[in-house]
Amino acid sequence: MIIDKTEEDQQVAKYSIPMLEKGFELLELLVDYPMGLSMQELVNKLAQPKTSIYRLLNSLSAMGYLTKNSETQRYFLSKKLLRIGLAALGESNIVEQSLPPMRALRDTIKESIMLGVFMENRIVLLEQVLGSYNFTFLLRAGTSFNLYSSAPGKLFLAYLSDKEREAALKTIEYVKYNKNTIITEESLRKELDKIRKVGYALDLAEEMDGVHCIAAPIFNQFGEIAASIWTSGPSGRLPKSMFPEVAAVIIKTAKQISANLGASVS
Repeated sequence: MIIDKTEEDQQVAKYSIPMLEKGFELLELLVDYPMGLSMQELVNKLAQPKTSIYRLLNSLSAMGYLTKNSETQRYFLSKKLLRIGLAALGESNIVEQSLPPMRALRDTIKESIMLGVFMENRIVLLEQVLGSYNFTFLLRAGTSFNLYSSAPGKLFLAYLSDKEREAALKTIEYVKYNKNTIITEESLRKELDKIRKVGYALDLAEEMDGVHCIAAPIFNQFGEIAASIWTSGPSGRLPKSMFPEVAAVIIKTAKQISANLGASVS
């Protein structure tokens, strides 16, 4: 039996669930707003009735997929969605396997330690261990980073398969944050070659003035990059002269986590 496209579309429409579709549309919109949106902003952007948005926000919050900031009245995605994303990537236990080594690394270098994964064309923060200095970086889980000016972003580009890398490179829209920012694909490709040679990636105040980052790759049992572990600190505490020493301990920690995930490490 042959079903034409019109009949197929009618069948899909017949069994679709409009409210479910609206719920996912709301979640997908919030992906682009890590600091969240208010109910009125969601109403404006989604062009849906306020009562519908209200019901969706209540339901998704009750289920744990959204969190509301009581001061700003903004809604943002919760960690529960990150767990679903990790399960889809086949890396659902990566946070559990990473936290003890991350804490040990923090105790060694005293700076905050972050863990993130590649999702679509961004790096998404999964977890962090706060540094022990009085001044340290605090980021919300779900915060995302671009691929060309962040250390974990460049790291993933360097270690993705050729097909994935080329697809990701096509999505980049370069923005010059300061004089250190890479703004051409040619310069970025040269940086990726260097990363593969040394085994770690750097952010030399390329997006935020006065902040340096160092990232190393975590591999899964198939030898594929599964995540990145990195540290960020003020350039005064994390100067270029310390990069080789700090990178070495980050790489060591990344290898330990990779081994926990079943990777063969040397």
